[in-house]
Amino acid sequence: MATFGDPRKGESGVKDSAVRRDKVTVAQLRAVRPQDWQHASVEWADFGAAATEARNRIRDVTRRLPHAWHGQAAAAAMRRLRVLLDEMTIAYRESRATALTLEAAHNGFGLASTWLTEAESMARSAELTLEDNGNVTVPDRHQPDDNFGPDIDGLIDQAQAAAVHNRAEAALTYAADVDFQVSYELARIKKAVDYSVLDDATKAAVNDDVSGGLVIGRSLSGQGQALLPPPAPDEGSGKYGSVEPTQADQKLENMMGLYASLSPAEFGGTMAARNMLHYLSNTGEPLDLDVDDMLDDMPDMQADADRNIAANADAWKAQALAEYQRTGKPVKMVQQTGWQGFNTTSDQDWYHAVGACHYNTVAQVEVVPGPNGEPETKIRYQVHVADRYNCDGSANKSTSVPGLGVVTDKDMGRLHQAGLAKEFDMSGISSVREWKG
Repeated sequence: MATFGDPRKGESGVKDSAVRRDKVTVAQLRAVRPQDWQHASVEWADFGAAATEARNRIRDVTRRLPHAWHGQAAAAAMRRLRVLLDEMTIAYRESRATALTLEAAHNGFGLASTWLTEAESMARSAELTLEDNGNVTVPDRHQPDDNFGPDIDGLIDQAQAAAVHNRAEAALTYAADVDFQVSYELARIKKAVDYSVLDDATKAAVNDDVSGGLVIGRSLSGQGQALLPPPAPDEGSGKYGSVEPTQADQKLENMMGLYASLSPAEFGGTMAARNMLHYLSNTGEPLDLDVDDMLDDMPDMQADADRNIAANADAWKAQALAEYQRTGKPVKMVQQTGWQGFNTTSDQDWYHAVGACHYNTVAQVEVVPGPNGEPETKIRYQVHVADRYNCDGSANKSTSVPGLGVVTDKDMGRLHQAGLAKEFDMSGISSVREWKG
């Protein structure tokens, strides 16, 4: 959300992060039955097929009815049928989204369970103890041959324990990722219970749910640049074109456009002025963000992304290495930190252009054989940023504009309500960068 006004000192974290990963234990993962998720997926797919059939029948009736029935009762029946048609369309689309998400859970938990089974088998073979948190206990069962010689058997135990821990860590962290991503998508789908009319906003939300179901399937299989949909934006200033524009509204529109064109500094800088002009263009078309410039201009944003990668890098490497060792082939797995909240208060231009936003770091973790036969791991990543340019209707956020005096967020939001400007989505992707941590 772009912010019209000066950055408040010390302000940060206006956007909440969408990442909520709960830890998974060995006992919890052992109790997971991936086939149950698959059965649920099939049931939802069957429900979607039934909803589709019902929708097609209702649609056929709405096409034939006007030729056979007229009058007030017929008009009332048509209105109800159109609502039913919308409801069945939503039911079909959301059922498909649910089926796709549950099938992704089946695949994801299945892979995590496979890794856990391997870790447990490795532990039994080496007579080691795999703890519930993934740690490995090595029994004190070896003594060196003399006071000076190395404990060769003990060193072997330690190496085997490290291998077991690596495989268990891969299983538990991946299961946590699956749980997080599936929960995230199902929470989005649950909101569709409130949908009854297939207006433009509902169409967009329903389509996002289906695309999210497709994406999560690719994400949990490690294929492609799979990106979880960003959190839904806030409501903004209200419905577009819902009030009649006044002369004051038109003057504000003209003056803001003039100053954005001729005096970008009045808005914080060139990016802020560019986004203001796009808002005033009244098209509502999406706008690209230069994420490389954002990361360069705001070192704190780059540092925040680095911290998030560092927090996940070990688990990502463990998962990729587990799959490399399981298949014996080079591995490329796509991972992501999940959408994080960030406030651009460190740079005045970006603060006025974007304000609080969300970003998600998507990484490709690659494992290949090294020159000495040992596996080598590389992490390359891109930072995705998403936001909506809107005004929250606050009278507390304001700036002084020559010829207009004090202009508030509420004033700017009214231009959207009056149909003189239009809120829009903003997004962008950084160039590919290599993680050096």
